[in-house]
Amino acid sequence: MRFREFEARIKKLPVFNLNDIRKIDPGFHRQQLTDWLDRAYIQSIAGGYYALADRLINEPFLYMVASKLYEPSYISLESALAYHHVIPETVLGVTSVSSRKTKQFESKWGTFSYRSMKPRYMFGYEVVDSEGTYKYSIAKVEKAVLDFLYLNPQINAVEDFEGLRWNKLELIAIKESSLLKDYLKIFYKRSLEYRVATLMRYLDA
Repeated sequence: MRFREFEARIKKLPVFNLNDIRKIDPGFHRQQLTDWLDRAYIQSIAGGYYALADRLINEPFLYMVASKLYEPSYISLESALAYHHVIPETVLGVTSVSSRKTKQFESKWGTFSYRSMKPRYMFGYEVVDSEGTYKYSIAKVEKAVLDFLYLNPQINAVEDFEGLRWNKLELIAIKESSLLKDYLKIFYKRSLEYRVATLMRYLDA
């Protein structure tokens, strides 16, 4: 298959892998993919996924890749906290949680990292359709906070929160959040409840 024909048929997919290509051309050879990479017709993203060379790589695109690369998963932890302006600086790479085992995929834009969570904790996220182009799943701020505290049990004192430099103004709104309380009940973890109470003391300081 010539590249221009392939480009016309694949451009509706923001990212694609070898299986996607073989749905178009069952006899497609992997060597052709290597040749297109060498000629800079396409670019490697991560985990066996590719995009056309002229595809704009921005944050919504990387979020979409993260949600697709390792399923089921949703963006959470540092990336979701940055998305909700709890973390002031941009986070390199994308952090997610998944009901599968912990995993990482390296890329030129940073690491796509996935922390393992029990399937019953895979909730509290929403699907975002960015400008009608890129869809991705990302934790609501309350769930991003709980995910972070659940997976970082060493954060258990006011001084620890001070070291994180979280944006208090963005977190004040969740103090009385019914979602935070409901989500915390689902976790049903006394140790997590303690760390959330410590976070509230930090916000009151």
